Amino acid sequence: MHSLPGRVIMFCGTHRGEASDCVEWALEALCQGYDSPSLRILAGLIPPFTTFEVRDYAMKALRELDISIPVGAAAISAYAKDLVLEIVVQPSLMQEPLRLLCDLCIAEDYQQDLYDFYLLRWAYDDLQQEPVQWYWNGADRSNIHQIILERCHAWLVEHNAKAT
Repeated sequence: MHSLPGRVIMFCGTHRGEASDCVEWALEALCQGYDSPSLRILAGLIPPFTTFEVRDYAMKALRELDISIPVGAAAISAYAKDLVLEIVVQPSLMQEPLRLLCDLCIAEDYQQDLYDFYLLRWAYDDLQQEPVQWYWNGADRSNIHQIILERCHAWLVEHNAKAT
């Protein structure tokens, strides 16, 4: 599915996220040709959103589209996977998804599978201002982008292996 459902999965599988993300995802999914009764209802909801109603329709829509709904840390990782894919697909725009991954790591009490992104975000930020950083061994201005991309690829491999 081109419209990545990670935010929706996180919203359904945890107490994090925004109801508006679910409605936005439903609209994008419909525009891309995906369809289900609950997806249509979800896309048609208007603010102010009721969290319980949005979660109910979002969960039904995910199930109707055969998308699994993990809970807890696995739901957080589903959203993280979307952010990591954003970095891989558009490396020149990595700063924002890297920041979001770092913030997610902090918000989730330094969830272990996200911790490298916490370190890489601060290394990246330091190297924007200074010639050195102390977060990632061996990273400097000449290789920080490549290190981040390599870690993203490795993370995706690790998480795909866990799913099988």
